[in-house]
Amino acid sequence: MGRSRQYAERANILKKVHLGQTWKFVPVVEKNGKILRDHVWVCGRDEHHPEGSYYLEWYEAGNRRRLSVGKFDAALDAARRKALEIQAVRAGIVPAPPSHAAAEERLTLGAAVDSYLEFIEHHRSPRTYLTYRYTLDNLLRASYAKRYVDQVEREDILKFMTDCYKGGLGSRTVYDKLVVALQFFKRHGRIKLIGPSDWPEYVEKIRAIYEPEEIGALLCHALHDEAIFIKFMVASGFRDREERFLTWRDIDLRNCVARVTAKPSWGFKPKNWEERVVPLPSSMMEQLREMKERRSAHPADLVFPNSKGNPDSANDLIVKRVAQRAGLNCGQCITKHGNKCAEGPHCQHFFLHKFRHTFATEHLRHGIDIRTLQTWMGHRDIKSTMVYLKGVQSKDALAKVNAGALAAYVAQPTAAASAIARHAVADGSSEAQAIEVLH
Repeated sequence: MGRSRQYAERANILKKVHLGQTWKFVPVVEKNGKILRDHVWVCGRDEHHPEGSYYLEWYEAGNRRRLSVGKFDAALDAARRKALEIQAVRAGIVPAPPSHAAAEERLTLGAAVDSYLEFIEHHRSPRTYLTYRYTLDNLLRASYAKRYVDQVEREDILKFMTDCYKGGLGSRTVYDKLVVALQFFKRHGRIKLIGPSDWPEYVEKIRAIYEPEEIGALLCHALHDEAIFIKFMVASGFRDREERFLTWRDIDLRNCVARVTAKPSWGFKPKNWEERVVPLPSSMMEQLREMKERRSAHPADLVFPNSKGNPDSANDLIVKRVAQRAGLNCGQCITKHGNKCAEGPHCQHFFLHKFRHTFATEHLRHGIDIRTLQTWMGHRDIKSTMVYLKGVQSKDALAKVNAGALAAYVAQPTAAASAIARHAVADGSSEAQAIEVLH
């Protein structure tokens, strides 16, 4: 039977793992004289826990001490060194550390980052993990000059922001990186590190949407299934990954709704960990029904798969290819890889997420209340939905603008314009010729 590993019964290796809703210290498992990686004892059972980080535990002057040592390999070396140190102190070879050595319990920045990234890797999407890893592993480690995570002060955060700017990041990107860094420090009890005036300022842009003429042109030049895909994107407001993992089981043809649900077999989890339901027009459901019957699709089949029936990571190219076919490319875009939209399907004005912007803006224009839209969009924070209000102009507002005094002023012709028009009518000349005569 395995047992928790001890070094001279004075330096134990523990691991801090996620159990239920909390993180707890538990002993690691040793079998045949070796510690098993990521195996710990939980209530007398050998359990596998890849998340979390390793700690040393020992007693000093009757007080228990713990020290974070990060990853598995580092834990083994640290335990050996600590065991030798304790033996040397007891043998009188080296002096005992001062009683205030409890500072060794403090978490270093490196160990804290490792532990936090372990948590993010197992509890967030791969994209979120990559974003957090770059922010904390690359940017924060390079900027933070102190040893312990609890030493952070306002000046350290300001330096982090400055280093981000020096690295060529824009204000909006620095804002996002700052949010990640502050969440990290908040996890370790450090809050209110900066004031409102310290946050980066950036221009909150109006979300670009597809105009009716553009959608009409796309549908006129799309193949049958491409047209159904485009219609679904604009009618559902789904994110790219959400439509990529959409199955026929998620399409309720009777109640005219589409669901966003987790797909453990594909490794897909809804953003913000919330499944949701979005109503679709009846005409959309009829076209989906026809597609399902034509394919003889099973409930577990993907609605928009690639040629092999797997999630299609290249669905973004559908709208780009159709846009090029319709002659909608602006002819000025050049991608970071050097591809020109004048020569191929590379126009940056046509992308899948723009359908989501269109979905939100059009629903607000037609009177859908913002709380309902928040639910349909899957936004955790109402502020994420409110950004679409900037691009909304209701029909009532337009009518009031046209009926106001300012519109009447604008509608009045100027004296010069009236004279030009009269002169052109009198002698049958063009407007340009009339302007020359009057001058």
